[in-house]
Amino acid sequence: MTPGGKATGPREIRSQDQTLAGSRERNKSRTETRILQSAPITAEQAGFPLAAQAARLRRQVEGQPPETVALVTSLPPQRLPAIDWLGLNRAAWGIENGLHLRLDVSRRDDQCRLRTANAVWVHGIFARLANSLFMQWRNHQSKPHHKTTTDFAAHLSADHARRAIAILTSRRPNLRTAS
Repeated sequence: MTPGGKATGPREIRSQDQTLAGSRERNKSRTETRILQSAPITAEQAGFPLAAQAARLRRQVEGQPPETVALVTSLPPQRLPAIDWLGLNRAAWGIENGLHLRLDVSRRDDQCRLRTANAVWVHGIFARLANSLFMQWRNHQSKPHHKTTTDFAAHLSADHARRAIAILTSRRPNLRTAS
């Protein structure tokens, strides 16, 4: 870090040893500091099966009160040092921003009016299947980051859903766009 306490890049991570790590970064024009301290534990101590390590993560975002959370993993400190755990914890939002955001926004999962457990379960399976097919299709497009689930639905519905039916009935489905 620089003498003024600002991160020298978009993200700076420091680790003093295997059990203590910290990072400071600018996020949405605010400074965010994270400090993770871990310790080896037994499953009996944690009251959690297979627990091998616990950590305390303290997050401080400029202008907000600090937040402290507890973390547990089955990986020992030799396989998951504090600095790696800190990075993995930060990257966990990729799941929320990837799959869950697509399900909530594109598939309108939060507005779903299904009430029975089986209906919700079947709907969830098909929504995730559709999301997986979309991701596979998008990877084969030019400028994939510009493609949306609406583009995918339009692609499948072309020619009276001929493409969708071909994918469902094919032994080897091909989601690539014909040139």
